[in-house]
Amino acid sequence: MTEHKNHRYAVAVTRRDDRWHCTRLDRTALTGLDEAIIAVRGDGTSGTVYGFFNADEAFFLVLRSAPAGTGLLLSDARAVHRHTLAAQVLDVLGTEAPDEDAPGPQPAGDLGIVADLGLSATGMEAVLGRPGALPHDQLLAIAERCGFAAEFERVRR
Repeated sequence: MTEHKNHRYAVAVTRRDDRWHCTRLDRTALTGLDEAIIAVRGDGTSGTVYGFFNADEAFFLVLRSAPAGTGLLLSDARAVHRHTLAAQVLDVLGTEAPDEDAPGPQPAGDLGIVADLGLSATGMEAVLGRPGALPHDQLLAIAERCGFAAEFERVRR
């Protein structure tokens, strides 16, 4: 029997008291950018909160909500042609949609979005550039490099 995998999830990540805290968000957070931002900010944390969103293995979104503003990273802007969330992210970024048939992933946004967690923009490029990697694999690689993979995997299931 094949194990059912969850390819649509949203997880909020914060660091408090020198510990990682991951919280599963309602799937409605994947319906639009406003819903994603509200869900990430919803736990009442006053500091920086990250949202990690996997949209059916079509793309992922990392959202960084901080007192100074919101940062966004979309793993593949080609998803704009099929997903409202991706289209809204590109709109906010002011980025033109790539051709749907453009080769390879077309990331958009802040590649250094998790640099303060230990994954530089160059490291993010490496994660995004892995041939054949699915969005969940990429999100897990980010979580591993930033140090919260176990907690992330526990709550995203």
